[in-house]
Amino acid sequence: MKKSILFLAFSFLVTTLSAQVAMSRILTVKEGQNEKFMKLAAEKTQKFNSKSGQPAYYTFSIETGPDAGKLWRVQVEDEMSDFDTVDTVGNDYWKSTVGKMHTSANTQHWWRNKGSSYEAENAPYAPLKRAIFYTIKANGGDDFWRFRSRVATAMKASKLPFTMDVWSCGSGCNGNVVMVVFSHKNYGDQYASNAEQFPKLVEKYNEMFGNDAYEQDSSRLDDSLEMLWGRRIVHMNFLPELSSPANMD
Repeated sequence: MKKSILFLAFSFLVTTLSAQVAMSRILTVKEGQNEKFMKLAAEKTQKFNSKSGQPAYYTFSIETGPDAGKLWRVQVEDEMSDFDTVDTVGNDYWKSTVGKMHTSANTQHWWRNKGSSYEAENAPYAPLKRAIFYTIKANGGDDFWRFRSRVATAMKASKLPFTMDVWSCGSGCNGNVVMVVFSHKNYGDQYASNAEQFPKLVEKYNEMFGNDAYEQDSSRLDDSLEMLWGRRIVHMNFLPELSSPANMD
């Protein structure tokens, strides 16, 4: 049913899903309740979020930044109108079992930017997510999206072995926020990708768009960002036991 947030999950998400929209929220589990919460939340997900026709949820542990130690839980749908259908039974079950064990905050809506994303063929299972959050100036969209779309084109031409998923925030964010998610097997794999694959990307980018195009376009992207909180990086780990399966049959 839903492909790209599963790229976030498996490769942001490997994958047989084709999602276009998502709704995320941050969960803070109360002290001393984590083990019980994880068990009951996993049971709820298995019962109400694992079969065709049920809403799909994916959960990640936040590893870095001010929200480290919290959970990022994301519902994925094909269209925004799908969120109008509320799973009352499943929601009531969630409230009755884990409702008092956590607080929920920072609900946000996301749209996947397919043209700026890259789906590696036969991508390995990659639970570590490196999410870069950009805040774009009101007049910076052209320079920002030129670079992001060209990066995706160069990655595809280079057939790089990892996935990049790009999401635009439609509601709940401060400013024009875009999230770019790179998926890796672990931190060692992230380092190897940066050391071995990044030079290939830059070489292909300059080959396709002109000498020094990568440096010039990336500089313009930097200038397109807000000075405060223009770029921040958060690492997350995918939690399969609290997430819908890849194939919801």
